Amino acid sequence: MNNDRAKALTQHVTDAVLAVPGVACLRPGLRSLLHTAARQPDATDRPDPGTALRITFDSRGRATGLRIDVVVRAQHQAARTAGEVRAAAAEAAAVNPGTVRVTVTGIV
Repeated sequence: MNNDRAKALTQHVTDAVLAVPGVACLRPGLRSLLHTAARQPDATDRPDPGTALRITFDSRGRATGLRIDVVVRAQHQAARTAGEVRAAAAEAAAVNPGTVRVTVTGIV
């Protein structure tokens, strides 16, 4: 899998997940927190999914599975939001929803 293509797919899925109502953020990993703290944000910054979004690829470079860790807003039902995240991510990555694993790591 071409690294640029993998990055583009990761960002596309990240954008789709963050657009789901009820998603506060992707679970911030240490790498993301340090990266954000080390520099000044600008208007073109996009969230770095860090380890909160992991995509596996087959030998042909096709996405075969996704693991996503999200933080859900308290006023939204976690299970329903996770289902909507699964559907949005599957559509964005063009994979079967059954290959997408969503974990709610927090509620804010």
